[in-house]
Amino acid sequence: MRIEDINDITSETGIIATLIRHPEYSFYSEELLPNHFSNRQNACMYLALTILARENIRQADAFNIISALHSSDATKRYADELDVDELQDFIDISQSVARDTIEEYKLLVGNVMDMSFRRDTFRELRECERMCLDTNTHELEQKIYSTLDDVMMNYTSTTEVPPFAEVVDKCWDEIRERQNSEGCSGYLFKFPALNQYATIERGELFIFAAEAKQGKSMMLLNCAVDLLRQDLAVLYLDSELNTRMFTARVLAHLSGVEYKRLTSGRYTEEEAERIDAARAWLKTRKFTHVYIPMFDQQTIYTTIKKVSHTQGLDVLIVDYFKSLSDGDAFNSYQELGRLTDFIKNQIAGEMNIAALGAAQLTATGKVADSAKIGRNASTIAIITDKTPDEIAEDGAECGNKKLRVILNRNGMQMSQDEYIDLQFNGNLISYEQAQQHIPHVPY
Repeated sequence: MRIEDINDITSETGIIATLIRHPEYSFYSEELLPNHFSNRQNACMYLALTILARENIRQADAFNIISALHSSDATKRYADELDVDELQDFIDISQSVARDTIEEYKLLVGNVMDMSFRRDTFRELRECERMCLDTNTHELEQKIYSTLDDVMMNYTSTTEVPPFAEVVDKCWDEIRERQNSEGCSGYLFKFPALNQYATIERGELFIFAAEAKQGKSMMLLNCAVDLLRQDLAVLYLDSELNTRMFTARVLAHLSGVEYKRLTSGRYTEEEAERIDAARAWLKTRKFTHVYIPMFDQQTIYTTIKKVSHTQGLDVLIVDYFKSLSDGDAFNSYQELGRLTDFIKNQIAGEMNIAALGAAQLTATGKVADSAKIGRNASTIAIITDKTPDEIAEDGAECGNKKLRVILNRNGMQMSQDEYIDLQFNGNLISYEQAQQHIPHVPY
């Protein structure tokens, strides 16, 4: 067998055909490189299709494929290797070959990677054979190990595990980079009292929990706007509000015009100017709102990757963690656990971005549906209404909501009677830190 015979052209063709229909699937094969293809034209098309996916261009026709390769000096030469007529013919028949699920696509990728590994290994074993036959080769064992190690490292699925001595300085540099002038790490919340317990950190997931219709989404919106004021790139995944309704809320929050009057048009000329100023400011921010009524990992992953590639991403906001299952409680628990783990580890952790979310409380004050939310979240803070007695005892200036940090892997958590005082105004979609109450100390 010749080395050229070690290939899987069928899988290569399937990958290209699939990406023509679903360019975003390339986000699931970032380890697959053009040089892993045995067919040169397939390699060139794969390169072009990954460029289109990063640019969020879904129309994968011959013109866009060629244009993608012409987009930089580094890839221009590959465009000359593609014939436009042949390319268009392939695109026309691609529908019959393309796969429509991530699992099938990943299977094709695995096949191509396997054949590439076999070719590279075969090539390096030939080099080892040449060294063995050459009696003038010295330090043969070391050279053979080095040759085979190179190819194994290029395809290994495990990450390198360096000794701690090699990473401690890098980790300390990262720790210092997260420090800020407020004596905290990470991005700050708009509530100074909360920052003493936890902040918004890369690789971590902070969850606000509250009962139904008690302001979870409004809290996340307040956090989003504050992060935008810090000039951070924010993606807001919303399962509750479409973008029109979200826009009405954020404009009410920014302009100080009550939501009902803003949406009904009952505002003054001066208030209209404030709304226009808010719209103009939003256009200067690195912000994306995506309405996804039914969360699933594939849609979330693809959306996050697109935004990260095209606009950059510092903070992901998920509104909110809930079960979609109509079946038994056990299935709901498993589903929520997987989603929370996915956001915390595969998104925030692997992509080095911060994550904020919300979850629902039961009437008994527990995080609804799944204890696994608590197992995977970095910090959970619950928002509840103050009782009339608490408002009277604390004072009206201490607000109408209280925030308690009940789980915290990155700092302190509160005792049962501790809380942060917040002022909530639903008409203006506003949370502000209120004057903090003086804890009652029994004699």
